[in-house]
Amino acid sequence: MDLQLAGKRALVTGGSRGIGKAIARVLAEEGCEVAIAARDAPRLAAAAAELGAGGCRVVPVVVDTASDDLRA
Repeated sequence: MDLQLAGKRALVTGGSRGIGKAIARVLAEEGCEVAIAARDAPRLAAAAAELGAGGCRVVPVVVDTASDDLRA
């Protein structure tokens, strides 16, 4: 499938597992640079390594979208 996304960038929340990871995988396969966001750092790093194995840039971002706390 060619969604004409090569060279685009995408942010996927919940990207370390389930539907979010599946969406990130398709975007990466279509040539997007993908940032995946989730709370669990080890799982996120593993997902980024797995998704980036195909040669696409995948950046893991540890974040809790349910929190208003902006402190790192």
